[in-house]
Parts: sequence; structure tokens; C-alpha cells
Amino acid sequence: MATTPEKIAEYVELASPDRRMVEACERTRMHYEGGRTVAVHVPDADEVAELDKTLWTFRREAFIPHVRLEEAEGPVVEPVVLFGGDAPDLGADVLVVLTAGDLPEGFERFAHIIDFAEVYDEARRGAGRRRFAACQAAGYRMRFVKA
Repeated sequence: MATTPEKIAEYVELASPDRRMVEACERTRMHYEGGRTVAVHVPDADEVAELDKTLWTFRREAFIPHVRLEEAEGPVVEPVVLFGGDAPDLGADVLVVLTAGDLPEGFERFAHIIDFAEVYDEARRGAGRRRFAACQAAGYRMRFVKA
């Protein structure tokens, strides 16, 4: 009998907002270099522009091919996709969550979720707890990491 692969939700504790984009890029880079495809949920238009720029500049030696979903022409072939709405069904392995709100609709199809526990802000901490509870209810094994 085939077993279902374990689903993991990794929560990265951030003590300040200064490391948020760089940590998102580092986690994306780590999975991309490991041969996995990554979808990054960034619903805020200003933040998606910042992340798009940061993915090109955060490390001189790190090239991470990516595309904004709304700008993709034809089938998406890039290993990293930035999106703002519901989770696209692109077959991506990893979901990186950069939101102060809820998880995107369809998050359950990802084998690995990376989210940020933003303990520096009470509203963001509460939203993170709701996302944590949603992942836990969906059967993810929870893992905690300090940035």
C-alpha cells in the first residue's frame, strides 16, 4: 500500500520586520537549489514588487528564476512563481507565505509550507496563529525555526 508523503509546515520566527524579505528569499533559494518548485503568496502589490526586486539582488551569486503569475505569458515554466490570490495549481512543491492575512485558498495541495511567525507585531502574530491552526487542522507536521 502506498503511503501519503508527510506534509510539513515550517514557521520561521521573525523578531523584527527587517529580515522578512531576505528570509523569504533565503527559504525560496534553499528550496529552488534543492530542485523543488516554489510558489510565493504575496497579496500586497508593493510587497510583490519588493520581493521581485529582492530575489534579483539579495545575493550576488544567487540567481533565482521567477515570474509574477499575472505577468506570465503562456504556461509557467519558471521554478518560482509569485502570486497574490488563490494558490495556483502549478504542481509546485513549496508554498512560501508572505501575508498578514489568511492562507490562500488551495494551500493544502502543497507538500511544504513556509510561513513567518512575526512576533514583533500583535496583529501579525494573531494572523500567524490562525494560519498555524489551519495548517495543523489540514494535517501538516509543524516545525519551528528561528531566523
